[in-house]
Amino acid sequence: MGSYTKSSVNSLCFDRLSRYGQSILFRLSMKTKHKIILFLRFTVWFALFQPALGQELPLITNYSSTTYRAHNQNWDISQRDDRIMYAANSDGLLEYDGANWRLFPLPNGQIVRSVLCDKDKTGTQRTYVGGFGEFGFWENTPTGKMTYHSLSKGIRFKSIETEEIWHILKAGETIYFQSFSYIYQYDGKRVTEIRAPGNFMYLRNVGNRQLIQLIDKGLYILEGKTFRPLEGTEDLSRTSVSSILPFDQGKILIATAKHGLFLWENGKMRPWNVTIAAELKKSILNKALRLKNGTYAFGTILNGLYLVSAEGDLISHFDSQNGLQNNTILSLFEDARQNLWLGLNKGMDMISLASPLSFYTKTNNPLGTTYAAAVWNNRLYVGSNSGLFVKKWPSGEPFQLVPGLQGQVWDLKVIDGQLICGHSEGTFRITETQIEKISSIPGGWTLLTIEARGEKFLMQGTYTGLHIYQKNNQGLWEYAHRVEKVPPIPIKGIVQDKNGVFWLSHAYKGLYRMRLNDDLKSAKEWSAYESPLELPSEYSVELASWKNRVLIRSGGRFYTPTPQYKLMPDPDFNAGEDDIYKLRMGMAGEWFKIYRDQVFLERTDGESRGFGLSLVRNSETIVPLTDRYYLFCLGNGYALLDRSNLNSQVAEPLVPLIRKVTSLTQSSVSFPTTYPPQIPDQTRSLRISYALPLYGSEILYQYRLKGLTDAWSDWTVQSFADFTNLAVGTYDFQVRNSLNPLVTSYVFEMQPHWYEALWAKILFLLVGISLIIGLILWQEKRLAAHRRKLLAEQEQKLHQQQLAAEKKIIEIRNESLQNEIRNKSQQLSNIAINVVRKNEILEEIRDELQQVKAEMGQQLSNIHYHKLLNSIERNVSGKEDWKLFEDNFNDVHDEFFKRLKKINPSITPSELRLAACLRMNLATKEMAPALGISVRGVEIKRYRLRKKLDLDNDVNLNDFMMNV
Repeated sequence: MGSYTKSSVNSLCFDRLSRYGQSILFRLSMKTKHKIILFLRFTVWFALFQPALGQELPLITNYSSTTYRAHNQNWDISQRDDRIMYAANSDGLLEYDGANWRLFPLPNGQIVRSVLCDKDKTGTQRTYVGGFGEFGFWENTPTGKMTYHSLSKGIRFKSIETEEIWHILKAGETIYFQSFSYIYQYDGKRVTEIRAPGNFMYLRNVGNRQLIQLIDKGLYILEGKTFRPLEGTEDLSRTSVSSILPFDQGKILIATAKHGLFLWENGKMRPWNVTIAAELKKSILNKALRLKNGTYAFGTILNGLYLVSAEGDLISHFDSQNGLQNNTILSLFEDARQNLWLGLNKGMDMISLASPLSFYTKTNNPLGTTYAAAVWNNRLYVGSNSGLFVKKWPSGEPFQLVPGLQGQVWDLKVIDGQLICGHSEGTFRITETQIEKISSIPGGWTLLTIEARGEKFLMQGTYTGLHIYQKNNQGLWEYAHRVEKVPPIPIKGIVQDKNGVFWLSHAYKGLYRMRLNDDLKSAKEWSAYESPLELPSEYSVELASWKNRVLIRSGGRFYTPTPQYKLMPDPDFNAGEDDIYKLRMGMAGEWFKIYRDQVFLERTDGESRGFGLSLVRNSETIVPLTDRYYLFCLGNGYALLDRSNLNSQVAEPLVPLIRKVTSLTQSSVSFPTTYPPQIPDQTRSLRISYALPLYGSEILYQYRLKGLTDAWSDWTVQSFADFTNLAVGTYDFQVRNSLNPLVTSYVFEMQPHWYEALWAKILFLLVGISLIIGLILWQEKRLAAHRRKLLAEQEQKLHQQQLAAEKKIIEIRNESLQNEIRNKSQQLSNIAINVVRKNEILEEIRDELQQVKAEMGQQLSNIHYHKLLNSIERNVSGKEDWKLFEDNFNDVHDEFFKRLKKINPSITPSELRLAACLRMNLATKEMAPALGISVRGVEIKRYRLRKKLDLDNDVNLNDFMMNV
C-alpha cells in the first residue's frame, strides 16, 4: 500500500474501476448498475482490508466507560511504583488496581487534563494532577484513602485562574505544571511562575534538556526561567509539534501533527521518511512515545496507533478494525511491564506488547473455533469447525479456505513430509495444489505412528473404531484396513506403552486396553475398565504419554497403570488434591497445565508461566507449531506463544496488595493497611479488599484467615473477603493469586471490649468467685432455712397430727364422757324417779297408816304409830337420797353449778336443785316429789329462778338450763 492510507487507496481504486467500466455501465439498467457498483465496492474492500485479518497481534484489552463508570475521554495516563494505574479523565482522576476502578473528582468537578505519578523526598507516593484553574496532588492515607492537596490555592498568581494544566513533566527533582501560556515550577516547597515569549506546546525532557516549541516558532530550551532557541528548528514554525523524543546517537525525533516526523542532530533537521510517513501526516499525529525496547508508538486522531521500529519499518497498526475501541488517541503510556496504555476519545485500551502471546481473534473471523494446526512447506494450516484454512508462514496475509474441505477439521499432522488432515467426512492428504481423499471413514480424530514387522504404520481413531494406514509404492500414505474385533465406537485418544499395549479413550465415556495381532488386522486382547471399581469415572477420560509411561486422567485426577494393568495414582501429577487441571505435552520436555481460564507452561528449569487463555472446552488443543511457537486453539481464532520471547520481559512477580480494610457494618470506618492495626472493640466484622496490579489477565484469588482457619478458600475472581463475629485475638490474613505462588500477609489484632480486658477478666473472676461463694453461702443458708421450714412444716404436721390425734382422743373421750354423762344422767333420772316413787310410796303408806290409825284408834299403839310415822316422814324428806342425787349430779355436771352461780351468785341451794331437775328435763310433777314440794311450789320456784336469772318471757327455762 506504500504511503497511502486505506481510505485513499480505496477511493483511488474504486475511481479507476469506475472509469474503466464507464463505457459499459451507461448502457445497463439502473438496477444492474447498482449491483455492479456494489460488487466493485465489495471487491475493492476485500482486496484492501482482508490482509489485516491474517495478522497476529498482541492482546488488546478494552476498558469501556461502562467498565470504569466515568467519562469517555482519557487525556493522560500514569502509573505509581506499586503498579496502580491512574488516568486523567473528564470526570476526575481514575484509579485502577487490576480489580477495581475508583474515581476521584477535583474539588470543583473540573476535567482532569494531566496526571503524573511520583514520590516525594520521603518516598511517599504522590499523584499529581492538573485541570482548569487547579493543580495539586493526591496522596494515600495509611487507611488506603486518597486525600487531595491543592498547590494552586496557596499561590498568588492571577494567571492560574484562567489557565488549564494540560501537561505535567518531571525533570530532576522539579515538577512542571504546564498550560499553553504558563509553566508553574514546583520544587517540593514552593511554586514559581514561568512566562514564555508567546504561547507554546508541550514541554519535553530529552537528553537532560527541557525542550518546548513556541507556537509559530521553532524549539526552545528552557534554562531556569529563560528560553533559548534550539538551532536548526526554525522550519517548525509552520507546524505544530506534538512530541519530542530521544533518538539513537544523541539525535532528537520531532513529531508534528500534520507534517510528519523529523530528526534533529547537531543543529540540523531533516525529515524521517518512514514507510508510513504520508499516512501519519493525513492521520493527524497527536501523541508519540519511545518504548523501552526502542520501538516508537505514534497515536493519531484519525487512524489509531502505529508501531514503528527504530529503522522506520512498520511493525503493527492498531485501529478500530482490529481491536481498538476508537481511532482517536489522546494519550500514550508504557507501564512497568511494557504494556502500552492508550487513552482514547472513547474509552481506554491496553496492548500487551511485551507478552510472548499474540492473537488471531477478530470479530469477523473466518476461522471460527479452531481444533488443529500445522506448518508445512512455509504455510500455516488451521483446521476449524468451518473447514481448513491456509496462509503463508510467517506473514500478515489473509487466510484462504482450502476448497473441498469445508466442515469440521479434527486433526492435522505432518508425517514423513506429508500433511494428513482428519476431517468429519474422511481423511485427506494435502498437497500444494490439491487435496487427495485417502479414506472415507468419517471423523478422523487422531493419528498415531506405530511400528510392526519393521515397517511404519499409522493408527487412526475415528467415529467408528480403529483404522490402519500404510505407505504405497510411491511412499504415500493410503488407507489399509479396519482393525477387527474392536467395537465400532468413537475413539478420540490413543497411547502406546513401552510393552506395545495400546490404551484407548472413548470420545465421551470409556477407557480400553488393547493388544494387536502381528498383522495389525485384529485385536487379540480387548479389555474395558469399569467405573468405579477400576477407574473413578468413565466420562471424559484423557490419555497422554509422559516419560515412557501412560497417563490416564479420570475424575479430575491422574493415574498410571501398574505392571498388572491396575490403575494407581500417578506420583508426579497429584501433589495438590485441590488442584484439578488437564495436561498437554509440549516440546523439549515442557508441558502445560490447563484450567478453565488459565494455561500454565511448566518449563524444564522449574519456571512456570501463566497465561489468561480459555481453550475450547473438552477439546483443549495446544500444537507445538515449530521449534519456536506453540499454537493455542481458541473458540474464536488462535493464539501464538513465542518461546524465544518468554524471558524478554524482566519483571519481578507481583504480590496482591491490601487495598482497604473497612468495617463491614460501617463502610465509612477504615483501618490502616500499611502497618498492623489494632481494630477497636466496637468492630467485630471486617471487609478486606485486595488486588493484584497485573493487567490483561483474569486473575483468581485464594485467601485464608489464620487464627480462624488454616484452610484456603476456593479460587474466586472476587477481590475482597468478609469476616464476621471475630473474636478477640491476633489474626493473619493471607491472600495469593493464580499466576504465582507468592502470598501477601496482613496481620491485625482485634481489641477486646473493656469487659474483655485482662483486668476486667480478673475482676469478673473475683466477682464470679465471690458470687459463687455468696451463692454457695446463700444456697446453704437457703437450704438450712428450707430444712428448718421443712422441719417446722414436719413439726407442724406432726403437731397437727398430734392435735388431730388428741382431738380424736378428746372426741373419743368426749364421746365416752357423753356416754358416761348419758349413763349418769340416766342414773340421775333413775335416782330422781326412784326418789319420787319412793316418796310417793311412803306418802301412800303414811296416808294409809293415818287412815288405819283413824279407824283403829287406840287399837294401834301410839308408840308404834308415831315411830312408824316418824320413820316415814324422815324418809319422805329424802335428804340422803337428795345428797346422793346431788353428788351424782355434780359428778356429771361438775361445771354446771359453777357456771350457774357465776351467772347469779345469790342463787340458793333449793334453786340449784330445781335447776338440776330442769337440766335433767324432768316434768313438774316429777320435780315436786323430788324437791319435796307441791306442784304449785315448783311453779313458784321456777318463776323466782327465771327472775334471778333475768330471763325474758320468750326464753324457755329448760333450754336455757340445757345450754348453761
